[in-house]
Amino acid sequence: MTADLAAVVETLRPGDTVWIGNFGVQLFAVADELIRQRRTGLHVVIGSGGLVLDRLIGAGVADEVTFSHCWSAVGPAPTREFRRAWQDGSAIRWHELSLGALSAALGAAARDLPFAPVVVSPHTGYLAGDWAGGMLAEVTSPFGSATVVRALPIDVAFVHASVAEPGGDAYFGYAPGEAVTAAQAARRVVVVAEEVAGSVPAVDLPGLLVDTVVEVPGAAAPDGVPGRYPRDVAAYEAYA
Repeated sequence: MTADLAAVVETLRPGDTVWIGNFGVQLFAVADELIRQRRTGLHVVIGSGGLVLDRLIGAGVADEVTFSHCWSAVGPAPTREFRRAWQDGSAIRWHELSLGALSAALGAAARDLPFAPVVVSPHTGYLAGDWAGGMLAEVTSPFGSATVVRALPIDVAFVHASVAEPGGDAYFGYAPGEAVTAAQAARRVVVVAEEVAGSVPAVDLPGLLVDTVVEVPGAAAPDGVPGRYPRDVAAYEAYA
């Protein structure tokens, strides 16, 4: 079940929908490998965009992006490639959702449903400005009307873990956020672990959902991982 990250990335094809990272931890190792291999045409889905999404946009990896936000965690400088692409009207297809709506879209895909009901204020750009890029709609039923978000199935989900077993059981070491739901919505799940060991302190993601385990120490650097290493603030500042 264990593999090399480069070999896994080589299996991706244009048009694939790829989940990268956990909300609280950026998977720079995956983004860097995508860029190194000059992958293009991907639909990148990411809860917390940050510098990972910025790099992927700048390198032309993504033709389509679904995200809940994209900013530099060390401000006040913005994520420049993201901002340039958005303002210049690039050909990227954008889908901005609240993290709750994004999680609901993943949950619908995990349950093989076409959509999920969500609460979205009509006074925000998600609906009024179609920031969601067609992912939100209004439906009526005998039970009433509701705003719904389209299901978002994932082809390959790259999920970060602090420790994983070769069989796939993974321990995050921090709040899992929407990462488990992303794994449930995915056709293939790759756990990118800081360490592969014979056992884990607790199981946040069961091996039943995992197809491949990749050991990459420092996978999130220059971002930080609780209990492993801190964020490299100087690197973030240098990027900005």
